Amino acid sequence: MEKFKNLSVEEFLARTSSSSPTPGGGTASAMMGALGASLIRMVAELTVGKKKYEGVWEEMKKHSGELQEVLLELEGLMDKDAEAFDKVMAAFSMPKEREEEKEARRRAIQDAFKLATEVPLKTARAALRALEIAPEIAEKGNKNSISDVGVGVLACKSAVEGALLNVKINTPSIKDEEFRERAEREAEEIGRRAEELFKITMEIVNSELGG
Repeated sequence: MEKFKNLSVEEFLARTSSSSPTPGGGTASAMMGALGASLIRMVAELTVGKKKYEGVWEEMKKHSGELQEVLLELEGLMDKDAEAFDKVMAAFSMPKEREEEKEARRRAIQDAFKLATEVPLKTARAALRALEIAPEIAEKGNKNSISDVGVGVLACKSAVEGALLNVKINTPSIKDEEFRERAEREAEEIGRRAEELFKITMEIVNSELGG
């Protein structure tokens, strides 16, 4: 399977806007998160080496490495989300004539819906990690690029919210009550924390911009 990250921007947008169900919202959410993490990382990189910010170089290097890990994970989740959707479709296409076929199909559908819930949860967790780093970069990083931190957290917040929409659309189909409740509970916690971190960072950004 061709990796979405290897497509040109033009090719990716063309596929997303086509009649094909993949790449869809889950893949787009992962891509937004990767883009957001990249922008926040860029500000850390633009801080290192600037004499004015010498006191925070090591801290910025550490955050840059952490954000690189986040964006690489999100790159991979772009494909994993589409693969999870394909597994759901494949499960529904399984034969259902005999009783054992029906049972195998039922199990496959449930497993596929669980995977299609776990993948966007991973996307939301990863984007949240970028949001957790962002306040320090906004506060201590290169002020000439403060607006880029703002754009980065906007993208990461959208990534979290988009990923959690994909959790919400899949959990009602999951029969495993314990799994479903755990996923819904985590989704709610991630969403709440992402909103808090977004507000904290944007207050710093807007303060620096005089707004």
